Amino acid sequence: MMSRLGLGLGAILILLAAARGASAADPEQLGTFKDWTAFRFSDSNGVVCYVLTSPDEMLPKNVNHGGVFFLITNWIAQETNGQPSVLTGYDFKDDSPVTLEIGGAKWNMFTKAKGAWLRGADEEQALIAAMRKGSSMRIKGTSARGTATEYRISLAGISAALDKINSDCK
Repeated sequence: MMSRLGLGLGAILILLAAARGASAADPEQLGTFKDWTAFRFSDSNGVVCYVLTSPDEMLPKNVNHGGVFFLITNWIAQETNGQPSVLTGYDFKDDSPVTLEIGGAKWNMFTKAKGAWLRGADEEQALIAAMRKGSSMRIKGTSARGTATEYRISLAGISAALDKINSDCK
């Protein structure tokens, strides 16, 4: 898992830093918890902690997806905890939602360029609660080229990874 994750860490740090208007710093790995890894980094805006995984299944198989990651981020200085996001190696179709499915529950994320986010803290917390109870999550989206994409994310280790950043990053 770490080799897949390592390829995208630089891009993720740049995206996280760009969203905050700061330069990226090297992350400190806090631990690996089954299919999830916890990280912390600091920059001029403070400490950011996140858990990260990549899909164990990507469809369709005949297209180049680039790096695909699911993160949950705690922005310590902004007192924002538990912000889920999807980052891909391609742009999403304008105004197209990304759908997350765990069991029978669904959430729609809004997209911008290569990322997708939920609209509010209530949705974020409901998703995280479902992730802690679930075993896998499906992510469905549409690329800017119109390709329907689907990913399977293992939720094995998500609770321990979140517990780690919640206890170590205050």
